[in-house]
Amino acid sequence: MIGNDYLFSDIGIDSIGFHAPKYYIKLDDLAESRKVDPNKFSKGLMAHEMRVPEVNEDIISLGLKAGYQALNKGGINPKSIDALFVGTETITYAVKSVSNIFAELLEISPNSITQDTYNACAGGTLALLNAIALIEKDIISKALVISADISSYHLGSPSEATQGSGAVALVISKHPRVASFSEKFGKVSGNVDDFFRAANEKEAKAFGHYSVKTYLDFQLKAYDDLVKNIGDFHADYYTFHAPFSKLPIKCMQEIIQKRWIKHINDLPKINMNNIKSSILKKLDSFMHDITVLPEWLYLKLKERGYSSETLESISYKLIGNFTEKVLPQLRVPSHFGNMYNAAIWAQIIFIAEEYARTNDIVYFGSYGSGATCISGLLKFKKGFRKIIDQSPHISDFIQNKELKTIKEYEQIKTGEFLQKTVLGKIVEHEKNDKRGFTLRFCDEGCILPNIEGLNHCPKGHSGFHEKFFPLYAVLDSEPVENPNENNLNYLYNGFVRITGDVKPGACLEYEIRRLVKENETNFNAIGLLNWSPMYYPVDNIY
Repeated sequence: MIGNDYLFSDIGIDSIGFHAPKYYIKLDDLAESRKVDPNKFSKGLMAHEMRVPEVNEDIISLGLKAGYQALNKGGINPKSIDALFVGTETITYAVKSVSNIFAELLEISPNSITQDTYNACAGGTLALLNAIALIEKDIISKALVISADISSYHLGSPSEATQGSGAVALVISKHPRVASFSEKFGKVSGNVDDFFRAANEKEAKAFGHYSVKTYLDFQLKAYDDLVKNIGDFHADYYTFHAPFSKLPIKCMQEIIQKRWIKHINDLPKINMNNIKSSILKKLDSFMHDITVLPEWLYLKLKERGYSSETLESISYKLIGNFTEKVLPQLRVPSHFGNMYNAAIWAQIIFIAEEYARTNDIVYFGSYGSGATCISGLLKFKKGFRKIIDQSPHISDFIQNKELKTIKEYEQIKTGEFLQKTVLGKIVEHEKNDKRGFTLRFCDEGCILPNIEGLNHCPKGHSGFHEKFFPLYAVLDSEPVENPNENNLNYLYNGFVRITGDVKPGACLEYEIRRLVKENETNFNAIGLLNWSPMYYPVDNIY
């Protein structure tokens, strides 16, 4: 084999998708409301915005669109998918896989394996490893892996500013068109209480500095294990799970300090008198700021007696690894917040869309609290841009968003800010090109399976309706008042829910939202969830 090809398998990413809520808040506004210094968020976390899902927007809403994008961009027939895995820690049901819900909505082959993987923020990566192993054994041929999460912390808590939400979908197969995975991975696990969310609670909790220390410890050990398994390697980009943007920077600093230049301490010492001891004592604080890293390296090498020319060459070459290899993709967590399972893979998609070239290699360190960390490499394939260049891109989501006030955000958190809708009739947009979703539902709007003999409502409702909902549509009627948000009788009369101030001719995009029937009288149906189409006005059609 030529070059580093021997490090990589013939299994990898064949197509990609991403989706995120449109609502967001500015962290400067949050800082003002919480009466803290804005620099605590902008510099301390390197975070600027946070995505906020609507009250009824959940991981089904997010993952469905991401999964659909991945299939659509790759021109992949959903019936060719024979495994659908979901990585999440935002549990929709305590018992009942959300992977089955996605499989039904995306019309994945019924002869497929479905599985949810819960392992904090590493569940999606573990699902990828499952897919790779099953493909290697020819048990499956193609898997769709959806990583979707909504991170939530208590109002006013130290972690509040790191919340976020989003979803990533990756199609995994042999002979991939986007990127190949390394043959081997690094891995480390241990029982650590750095982060948890108790049963029946929505908000998670962490232990601040202890959690950061755990994260860095496991990332470094996973890096070491990969080196042990494959030897020293070169990567064009380094990505790490990002609870907030500053942590991956700290992680790269650890790798540079403790691995890449650890040999400095073993170099011949020439003149210690040229260095003040106070400088060495400030090492830890230096390493918290990447702008002083060249200075620290300069001083550290000068202590060993190296020339100024050598000092500048080495120190600024290493700082380049920050600016070129780590910083660009951190735009994602700085705008979307902590997307948990989707966090690291969204960064990799952003690299692919904005920066990557054929044969570029990405290192990834996927961390899940509790704790486990998986490291590995992927290499972009020739012609990968045929898939990647298709819209929408993550940059489109960064641009297309709707600002909410802190009061509105707090109302959304407490379930008080409900999106008002109207009813209207739609027709497929002329540029839609038959894209969309087919739903089956009873007279009351409960989604039904497309399984002969089981395609009736377990609640006992009558009727079976099948309707195609285009991805992009045009409002074809005057909007009318929606008297009951949870009553879905309108669906089989040709109406859909629509948000915003819309008029006939408005361009609309399909979304799906959770519905919970209030005052359910069927005891066995209490807690059973349902989802219904929701159309939003949009300016751009992708």
